[in-house]
Amino acid sequence: MSLGERIRRYFLEQPRPSAVFQIAPSYFSALKTGPGDQLTADDYVYHPLNSGLVEARLLQKNIVQPGLLQELVKKTWRKFRPRGHSVTVILPEMSARAFIFPLESASLTPAELVRFIEWKLEHHLSHPLDGVRYSYQTFNSGRERKVLVVCLGEEVAAEYEEIFAENRLHPGKLTIPSLSVLSLVVRAGHPAGDYLLVDADLDYLSLVAVLDGSPYLYRQKQLWPDNEASRASILKEAENTIHFIEDKARKKPSLVFLRSNPENPVWLMAEMEKLLGLKVEEVMGERQFLAPLLGSQ
Repeated sequence: MSLGERIRRYFLEQPRPSAVFQIAPSYFSALKTGPGDQLTADDYVYHPLNSGLVEARLLQKNIVQPGLLQELVKKTWRKFRPRGHSVTVILPEMSARAFIFPLESASLTPAELVRFIEWKLEHHLSHPLDGVRYSYQTFNSGRERKVLVVCLGEEVAAEYEEIFAENRLHPGKLTIPSLSVLSLVVRAGHPAGDYLLVDADLDYLSLVAVLDGSPYLYRQKQLWPDNEASRASILKEAENTIHFIEDKARKKPSLVFLRSNPENPVWLMAEMEKLLGLKVEEVMGERQFLAPLLGSQ
């Protein structure tokens, strides 16, 4: 099974949602799903949010004013008027953690795999797992077998689900933006087998390395609202990640995919190409806030 098929199965295995919603610390957005490729202004919404309304935290509640978000969901649903009530919800990136763990044995039973994952999560999170929700998918990475694990606090998941339940909507899937952008890149079918995805939004930076067609490395970092220090941090983290891959995997990605919500993405792309000595391709040149929504439909 190819990487694209695995990611589609893992992240898109539920029935196609009627709409995809994203709640981020800086904005609220949504997309009405449908068979057509041409989007109009009636198919999506984007609302900036005031600072402090949503605080991305892994194990503590995120939403300071749930009533305001419920009202945004209600107005959006009235605008879309879709059939069905199943939705996908993209949570703030830093409300979840994504890890890639190499497996100590290629022949673990399902029960042994779960015990291994939970042991690793307890070590990395330093928190009892009875308050954590997680999902995972295994991959073959060259000669090594790895597992991609995504986790978030049970309390956090429940509060986002409740926002939509108040509007009689059913979140069939909770995910995070970087995974959705990765899904969009994979579905595009680019021939490069070794690449780095740099997903830089207003409040986070995620870097996902894919080597030999399989996820190799996942890094997440909080950013502050768009400023010069954030842009410098994006470039530095991308450079450090490329050097780390070269040292550990003895190879260098041939391409960088960049999805950038901060201002002046053209400058960022040019600086990244110059710094890394690699070709950088934009993920959606316009309306880049739509990339996670499209990747999750």
